Order: sequence, then C-alpha cells, then structure tokens
Amino acid sequence: METGLNRPSELAKTLATALLLAGIFLAAVTWNRAQVLVPRADGEVLVVFSDGDCHSRMQRAALVAANPGTIIRAHDFENHPQGTVPHTTAPMDYLIAALGVFIRPLDVAGAWISPLLGLAALVFLFFWSRALDLRPRWPMLLLFAVSPALTHAFALGRPDHQSLLVALTAIALAANFAFMRTANSAWAWTSGAAWGLALWASWFEPLILLAAQEVGRISVLRGKAYPPPWRRALLLTAGIALAAWAIEGFRNPWPSDEVRTLFPRWATMLGELAPTSPRAMFAWTGWLLAPAPLLLLWDYWRRRDPLAPMALVLLVAVTALTGWQARWSPWQAAVFCLALPWILAPLQKMWVIWLVFLASLWPVAWAWDARLSPPLAARAKTQETIVEAALIEQTAQYLRAQPSGGVLAPWWISPALARQSGQPLVGGTSHQSLPGSADAARFFLATDENEAKTILEKRRVLYVVTDDPERLLPTSARLLDVEVPKNPLIRRLARGLDVPSFLEPVFANQFFRVYKVRDE
Repeated sequence: METGLNRPSELAKTLATALLLAGIFLAAVTWNRAQVLVPRADGEVLVVFSDGDCHSRMQRAALVAANPGTIIRAHDFENHPQGTVPHTTAPMDYLIAALGVFIRPLDVAGAWISPLLGLAALVFLFFWSRALDLRPRWPMLLLFAVSPALTHAFALGRPDHQSLLVALTAIALAANFAFMRTANSAWAWTSGAAWGLALWASWFEPLILLAAQEVGRISVLRGKAYPPPWRRALLLTAGIALAAWAIEGFRNPWPSDEVRTLFPRWATMLGELAPTSPRAMFAWTGWLLAPAPLLLLWDYWRRRDPLAPMALVLLVAVTALTGWQARWSPWQAAVFCLALPWILAPLQKMWVIWLVFLASLWPVAWAWDARLSPPLAARAKTQETIVEAALIEQTAQYLRAQPSGGVLAPWWISPALARQSGQPLVGGTSHQSLPGSADAARFFLATDENEAKTILEKRRVLYVVTDDPERLLPTSARLLDVEVPKNPLIRRLARGLDVPSFLEPVFANQFFRVYKVRDE
C-alpha cells in the first residue's frame, strides 16, 4: 500500500522539479526577448535576429517550408552572380520549417528553435542523471540551465545550427557515459544516433569531439573500449553520416585561393574566432574549472570510476579548443557540466558540495549582471540594432518591388536584405561569400569612378545600398588590408552629393540609401 502511494508522490515530485528546471532555463535563454520580439504599431512582431547568418538560415528554412523535400546545395542569394556552395545542411532547415507548422510566422518559429533544442537537451540530462543515480546531479543541471555560454548558444532569436550541434553532442557524450557505466546497449544506440545526426549537421565540431571521446575510451578502457554494442553504435554513426553525405552531395571543404587570402583578416573581425582568456572561461563555468583536473583525478583515485578520467580527457580537449577559438565555449561549458558530478564527488558532504559550488559561481553571476545591466553605451547600441532591423526591412521592401537584379551592400546587412527583398546580394556573412564581400569593400573604398563602375559590371549589380561611412570604412579597409583613402566613394554616396553619373538615387531612410545603376 505504501509503495502505491509513494509512486504517484515520487512522480509528482519528479515532474515538479523538471518543470522548475525548465522554467529556470527558459527564463535564462529568453533574457533578451524584449530585444528580439519587438512589437510593431500594427500589432505584429518584428523579429530581430542576432546576426546575418541567422537570416541566411531563415531563407533556407523558408525555401524548404515552401518546397518540402528540397535539399539546398547552393546559395544563389550571396556572392552574386557566382553564388556559393555552403557547408550548412538540411537538419536545421527542416527543424525550423517543422516548428513553423505550429508557430507562425516562420520568423517567430526561427526565434524559438534554439531555446527548444536547449530545453530538449536539458530534459534529456535530467532523466539521464536520474537513471544513473548521479550524486550530486543538481549542480550539473543548474549550471547547464544558466551558463552564459550555453544560454548564448540556445538564445532566443538565434536560429544557428550551433544550438543543434551542442544539443546533439551533449546527448551523445552523456549516452556514452551511461553505456560505459551500465553496458546497456540502448545507451550505445542513443549515442551512435546522436553522433550521426550531429555529423549530418556539421563535419567540424562533432568529428573533433567524437575523436576526443574515442581517445578517452581507449585511454580509460583499453582492450575493453569496443564491445559489440559500441561497435554497432559506431556503425550506426557512420551509416547516418554517409547517408547524409549521399543526400546532401559532396561539399568541397577546401576554400579557394581568394578565400584563403581574405579569411585571416575577416576572422579578426569575428569574436567567435578569437582566442579565449581564462577569465572568460570562468564566466562560463565558474572557478571550479581551475581545480577540476585535480578533483577528477582525486575522484578516480578514491572510487576507480572510469568516467572520471573520461571526463578529464574531454574537458582538457574542449578547454584547449576554447582557448584557441571562442566558438568552442558552449562545448566547454557542456562538457564541464557533464563532468560536475565527478568533480564535486570527492567533497562527499552535501553541504560542502553546495557551498563550494555556489561560491564558484561568482564569475557566472558577474557575467549575468553585466548581461542584464549593461552600460548605457551598450543599451544605446541595442536600441540602434532594433531600429536598424526595421530600416533594413523597409529598404528590403523597396527592393522587393523593383525588377530583379544584383544588390551590392555592406556584407553584414546583406543576408537580411537578401532574405527580405528576394534579390541576390554580392556580399554575405559566410566565408564562402568573401570574394563578393571583398568586391563590395573595394567599391565603397574606391576613389576612381571607373574602378567602381567596373566592379558593378563584373558583379552584375543593379542596386547599391549604402550605410554609415564610419562603419563601412574601417571594416572594408581591414578586410582588404589597406589604408582608408582620403575621399572614398562611400562618403559621397552617404551624403548624396557628387554622385557618379552611372548611379541614380532612388530611395533613402534614416540609415540607408539605395542607388540604381543607370542603363547605358
């Protein structure tokens, strides 16, 4: 009789704690909702995405939503007229399109896809840690819910495939841990399927993490690293990856000579490709990151649990990768969270565990304080971004009503203009579109009108969109590795004075001007 009464009580407790955790996570990943879902005067919502790549993803999602079964192997909306062969693949496109069936318009579905993927990963970890009876488990779950690195990866308004990759790889690594502990083949199949889907989404981060996982398994388990269930799971991974390759088609991973020349300079303008300082890492994980290797070794010495050195191998790998490039920060935070039960276990007493864990979160709390209470300059920049998004949309609506033709614009606004106008853009935010972005930079920096006209003819441009010269000049000069000339064309175009005869002003708003290339 007691058992019958306790089961509903235990189920209610589990659901209540799961809902509480989900609420904390959703509050953390939607901290920016006022900046992303902006009410319009007509009662609709303006969705302000976090960067240009999000607009490219939404354009792909819109295409597959309109034509189910489509696999997009080339982009004709960037690097006009040549286009690009992107590395982006179908899974994220179809996830957004599927969510768009339930959440409309599609832009709002795109805004919500990453928070929901993060929530799915967190729910998996909740039941995974419960199934393995991990102690302590709540520090891991709480940090996963609030880590600034993870809440950025899963943030509202960021339909980037990074969120899908982080969710899948976290599930794959956790299932591997579970299989190592239980030898239950269901965990092996789960891990193998997650790795296969992650490789479908990208061959970069998942392949490196899978390799690190296998190095860890061999180091820890040695001759027992590959029992039959795990070998079958790896075959499933390979099968899914090869099937995806067949579906998507071969994408040449080697960039052209021009892209290789431009990429290092372009990369310096992207924060995610910059090295990471220890201070930033502590803001994502807390101070326990520093003693984590010693604590993991201590736990292994105490209990001989092979998962402690396994976690150590993975943590060292992702920390080194994050030190190389900040783009790895969500994986470092995710692996650190997975390792926390073994990092904290040597402390034994729960009150000591919680005291140490909460004290270690001071850098995380500081990062959240900076995020929620930014300085006035940052707030002004946020408001400017919202205004800019509305004005880009207004400019795109004008272009949509015009005859089809190539558009030359600053590279960072090109994806939004392409998606909202339906016109092909010369520039873009992907590295594959760097040749077009470089030509746009050369045009804006040009001092010779004939040189500028030649670029427009080469790129089959019908419209030119300008931006503030103080934004265009330094980025263009940095991309091309040249000095800013004294009287570049962009200054004349931005003022609307002394405009070359081959350009005709046709539209202007607070931020942008549109020029039409005159017919000869």
